[in-house]
Amino acid sequence: MKKRFCLLQHRARYIIILLSFSWLLGFTGCKKSLEKNHDDQLKVWIDSLDRDSRKIGIKKSIGILDSLMATLANHSLKDRISYYKFMKVLSHRDSTLHQNALIYTDSLLALFSPPGVREQYPTEYSKALLLKGDDLLKQKEFYQAYRNYYNGKSFLTGLGEICECARYSSRIANISYKEENYYQAIQYWKQELKELAQCKQSGNFQLEFIEVQGSLRNIGMAHVLRGEPDIALRYYQQAKDFINKHAHEFPREKNFIKFARIVIARYQAEAYAIKGETRIAERLIRRCLQHDEDIDWSFEVEQEARVVLTKLYIDSKQYGKAEEQLTILKSLPGASGNAAHVVLYQKMQAAILFGQGKFEDAGKLWTTSLETDRVNAIKKNAENKSDVGQLLQQIQREHEIELAAEKDAREDLILKFAILISITLSVIVYLIWRSAQKNISNLRAVTELNKAITQSNIVLQDTVNALEQSEIENETVLKIVAHDLRNPIAAMISASHLVFWEQVPSDEQLEIVAAIQHSGEKANTLIGQILQSSADRDRVSKSDVALEEIVQSCIDMLSHKASEKKQTLDYHYEEVNVPVDREKIWRVFCNLLSNAIKFSPLGGTIAIYLEVQPGTVRLSVKDEGIGIPENLKSQIFLASNQARRPGTSGEQSFGIGLSICKQIVEAHDGRIWFESERGSGSTFFVELPY
Repeated sequence: MKKRFCLLQHRARYIIILLSFSWLLGFTGCKKSLEKNHDDQLKVWIDSLDRDSRKIGIKKSIGILDSLMATLANHSLKDRISYYKFMKVLSHRDSTLHQNALIYTDSLLALFSPPGVREQYPTEYSKALLLKGDDLLKQKEFYQAYRNYYNGKSFLTGLGEICECARYSSRIANISYKEENYYQAIQYWKQELKELAQCKQSGNFQLEFIEVQGSLRNIGMAHVLRGEPDIALRYYQQAKDFINKHAHEFPREKNFIKFARIVIARYQAEAYAIKGETRIAERLIRRCLQHDEDIDWSFEVEQEARVVLTKLYIDSKQYGKAEEQLTILKSLPGASGNAAHVVLYQKMQAAILFGQGKFEDAGKLWTTSLETDRVNAIKKNAENKSDVGQLLQQIQREHEIELAAEKDAREDLILKFAILISITLSVIVYLIWRSAQKNISNLRAVTELNKAITQSNIVLQDTVNALEQSEIENETVLKIVAHDLRNPIAAMISASHLVFWEQVPSDEQLEIVAAIQHSGEKANTLIGQILQSSADRDRVSKSDVALEEIVQSCIDMLSHKASEKKQTLDYHYEEVNVPVDREKIWRVFCNLLSNAIKFSPLGGTIAIYLEVQPGTVRLSVKDEGIGIPENLKSQIFLASNQARRPGTSGEQSFGIGLSICKQIVEAHDGRIWFESERGSGSTFFVELPY
């Protein structure tokens, strides 16, 4: 039920003028900030005017908003929607601006005519339909009004905006209540509560607070009129509990919340009075009549509260107190101008006179009031009255018929489309058949060609197999030759040590012997690498070993070479056991360290790091040597001698050691790589899983 807040009767005129002047100054000061974000600023202005429009006057509020809108450089669609909607609200509050309110509603609806605007602003469009429905209802265009309500709710439901549908359920409930169809009103208010429960927490005071507590209170009012005060009191208590629970969420609306508590107390008093619990009812009414300076007092609520109190005193035969309250009622603003109030006061005055024994005076008042009731009843029956339930059912049936017609139209379109597709498919099938007939001969030719290609592939496969077998045989022969050469070369080296066993050689002889020994050692090294490059590197036998010990073993073995070049081996490690083939991994580490020594300058430092990482172990060997040129980086791990280079002291390199390392590391499911810049040294990395 709508509650009108009246202006305080005794507020001085100059205070209103000062307030209006303050408003104008405050809003003018906002003009500069408007350029930054006028959407937010417009919302602030509207919220402020909404709260204080009754203080400064409706027409003055409209003038202020028009002046402020003139300061906006560009009016967006959202600005115009907000403007027309609020102008409608302001005009609705002043009965002299009724026609203006209708114009603003039509202007608001016109904004949603372009395609896509309704889907872009679904909530605003539904509110526009709601306002139009309200206008039609006042003009007693019931069918069109309810159709607007139904269309708005259907539009929101289709978009899944269930929360906003609550506004429509509330409208239908209010109409049913006015038509004294209280059961139907209760059902729609309950539906509204279900829809409000779907609202997201957005700080919307209207939907999340006003509507919820209002629906609970209204359900209680309907139960009172159905003669069910106990049920009504339960709903009043639910409304009161809801206010107490959520009041802290809206600190700026504390005055409205205070007033809401007063209204609930007034209706609780009425229910207790019907039950005959006069003391509780009187205490609640007295609480309602205590004026609170923080809120604008509603004489309507005071009038309703004093009516309940007067009836309470009449029923309890306290006619003196009843007459005192009736005198106050008659002095309230608007009491004499309201026909319904006049009749009610006559009936209560007649009841008081009858209780005081003044039967003749009481009879005259009863007769007058009954005649007024008869005239009002005739007028009421003469008015057009709608049955909202039946009208909504009719509108729903019409909507279903429209949907059925649309469905039939879609089915006809689908049928026509299916026929077109069938014809198209038939043409396509014919063309495919035609093409297939033409290509049969080509397919035969292709088949013959495939046979020839297949035969060629067989020949090629045999050739590849022969080449692979030849490679295996060559590798076997190479291993046999390399193995057989080891003994003669070893004998040559041994013999060179015994040539001058019993005599001292000359310098020339010593140089020849050293050359023989050096050549023999090179040959042995090359033979060893050839033997190591066989396929058995891919077969590893793993066992848990301490990796840091393997690295230390390599360092111990090669430290004499580093000493000859006055190099420093800087070793940092973390202890870790890794499942590896000890001999093969030892070979990898020794090869990397040997290369670092070979390609590092005299006096250089070689840093060796063994680091444990999540799931892996990483060995890095960093030197300060000559680095790897760009043209050789892609060939470092190839099994060829194209990347070989002499060491910094002229050491011989065969170029196949790193290819062996790569094969061994990958056989362990690891990886090996390097980082190098020419002239700045190289760093080789080995990463093994564990």
